[in-house]
Formats: sequence, structure tokens, C-alpha cells
Amino acid sequence: MARVKNGINGTVSGKVGPSVFCKWKDIYYVRSLPRIKKNRKPTSGQRRNQSKFAFMQECLSPIVRFVRLGFMQYAPNRTGHNSAMSYNLRESVIVEDEQYRLDYENFAISRGLPSPVSHVEIDQEDGQVTIRWQVDTDFRQKHGDRMFRCIALLYPDDGVDRINTAGVLQDSYLEDGEQIMSIAQAPKDAAYHVYLAFLASDGSNISTDSIYLGKIVKESTPL
Repeated sequence: MARVKNGINGTVSGKVGPSVFCKWKDIYYVRSLPRIKKNRKPTSGQRRNQSKFAFMQECLSPIVRFVRLGFMQYAPNRTGHNSAMSYNLRESVIVEDEQYRLDYENFAISRGLPSPVSHVEIDQEDGQVTIRWQVDTDFRQKHGDRMFRCIALLYPDDGVDRINTAGVLQDSYLEDGEQIMSIAQAPKDAAYHVYLAFLASDGSNISTDSIYLGKIVKESTPL
């Protein structure tokens, strides 16, 4: 049964015959009731899409807090997580022998403004990973009055449990030129894919495109 809110001229919500009146993020829309066929089996295409979706869901589940911020402003009327799902399903899934794997170079944890860094280096010592960068001159001229803070992610390689994901959210400032993270508790020879992005700290939630910095392997601590 549908209900009219705020009088005769108000909005409608609920079911009327074969139609359903809905609201999502202040948008009102009408959809039809689904036609349900009992004992219906999914097509091969539907099974592939379901498997691909489940694969990406598993990839993003350990880093939801990263992509919620990094993709917050990517698409209107979508959550950051939904935008990250859509983007990475389209851009970063490789299919080989009916198996899915991540294209780490095209995988993204943030999309927005062009990356603000022109040169990046990664150092590793005593269980610490240090990312150092130089700020792009054009970016500084365009956004010099806006403060940005670092989003950095160490995403475990396929052979490592993704529970061991490490990273920082809104830590060092862009102008600091470096970010330090610890992997001291990571397993020996753990491999990580490194990503770097920035988020405006003025409440606008404007983010920058994440960039892929390559793969690192945890160094053994000298005796």
C-alpha cells in the first residue's frame, strides 16, 4: 500500500499495483515490481557478472574506509564504495582461464583531481616504508590555498592474506613531502602494492587520483 506524505501534494511512497514508489538520496523514482519466475536458473552471463562482482567485493572489503573517502565525490548520488566498485569492475579486472585477478596498475583507491605529485620515491628500512614526493608546480598554483592530506595504501599481493593491508588516511600534508608507514608486524617476505592519493582537509572531501607506485617486498631485518 502506498502512502502520501505531506498532504495531497506531497510525495508518494510504497506500492501501487505493479509500481513501487521509492526514494534514494533525496531522489524520488518509480520502478516496476520484478517478475519472478520460480526455479529460474541464471544465465551464463549472469553467473559471470555475479562472480566478477563477488571478486571485486572481496578485493575492496579490507579497504572500504579508504575507497569511501577516495571515491566520495566521484559520482553524484552514489556512495564512495559503490563508485569504487563500478570503477574497478570496469578498469581493473583481468580474466584468465575463467578466473579473475586484479590489474594492480589500473586498480584505484581514489579518483578526482589529477595527482598533485611529479616525482615519487619509496624507501624501506627497519620495518618502515617511507614515501617521498615532490609537489607538481601546476597543481600548487591551482590549489595552493587548499590543504591536502595523504592517503597511502600498502595492498597485499595475491599470495598474502588481505587482512594484512596497511596504510594511512589523512595523515601527512601534501607540503610535508613524505609519509611513513610501518610493516614491522607483517609476515616475512610479504609483498605489497603501493598506492598514493590525497584528500582536501577543508571539509570539501575533494580527492585526487590515486597513483600506483609499484610492488615492494618486506626486507629481512639484519641480525
